[in-house]
Amino acid sequence: MRTQEVGLLADRVRTSRDKGVKWLLEHIAEDGQPVGAAERNGWARVPWAFAIAGESEMAARVIAWAERSQLADGGFAPGPARGAGRFGAYPLAHFAIGAWLTERFGTASRAMDVLRRIQDPATGGFPILIDGSTNVCDLLSTAQAGLAALITGQDDIANLAWRWIADLASQQPADAGSRFYTFRRGTDLLTDPDQALAWFAVTDFSKPRQTFYTAGMAAVFLAGYAERHAVREPLELAARLLNFNVNGCPEQFDDPESVQICKFGWGASAMLVADPDGGWLPHVVRMGDWFISHQQDDGAWVPSSFLAAEPTEVDRLVKTAEHVMEVNAILAALGTAQGL
Repeated sequence: MRTQEVGLLADRVRTSRDKGVKWLLEHIAEDGQPVGAAERNGWARVPWAFAIAGESEMAARVIAWAERSQLADGGFAPGPARGAGRFGAYPLAHFAIGAWLTERFGTASRAMDVLRRIQDPATGGFPILIDGSTNVCDLLSTAQAGLAALITGQDDIANLAWRWIADLASQQPADAGSRFYTFRRGTDLLTDPDQALAWFAVTDFSKPRQTFYTAGMAAVFLAGYAERHAVREPLELAARLLNFNVNGCPEQFDDPESVQICKFGWGASAMLVADPDGGWLPHVVRMGDWFISHQQDDGAWVPSSFLAAEPTEVDRLVKTAEHVMEVNAILAALGTAQGL
């Protein structure tokens, strides 16, 4: 792809990102409270999205609001901020990253201290329940918390997360085919999850409407970890995992009721930055167009309609903050491609 074509796509991606940021700005109150905060925590990633998109004042305003009323002992306070605590490490890692990028280093460090306490010191994984009641850990939380550790310089957390993900990958059954198992119970791969967890714990890339984001989230952390330590092994593992998406069903990209592929764009972007000769640009380009085509006219993005047929403003907040961050990663990757 020619540099001029990459530049034209970058212009469109930038416009898309800025439309999403505008929507987010319109859904934050004067005191920094995001829409729907009294219902549930859909705001954990909002400061991160603002920080990377050049809205540092609003990022700081949301963090200050959270510091006043939504935090306890470094983590989320009981109530709507914490919710039931299921997959609780995941949003806390989002918030830690946003606080760090906004230079609220004390708030970010306290959140990372909570994540350190949550992490299983024996395996390196992050349990799906943060109250210590289970040793079942998941890839999404572990990779996201590992990324937060990379960004905030917490090598002990990141090193353990790398070991957990490498072990998860090595334990995949030889006959798994297009299936990718993303949970472990202690040191063992979880291949027989309870029905309530089955959709999250097993991604079958040959079938539509799966958790197609799992490989992408892992790849983001792995690419960053490879850069941090100047090693190839995490890049090779990331490429192997993203190939689940590359070789998966077309419905990942074409199903109008599903946006579960979004983190593939983030993962491909992280890989293009970390491994510019790895052949990731076509995937980044495809996902740039994908994000643009799925954005609503008002700038918001919405979750998969097969999961949320009538999305609330909180649903829109969650997805728009996430996609602003992912689109910004695509923009950075396109910048890398133009500089080669």
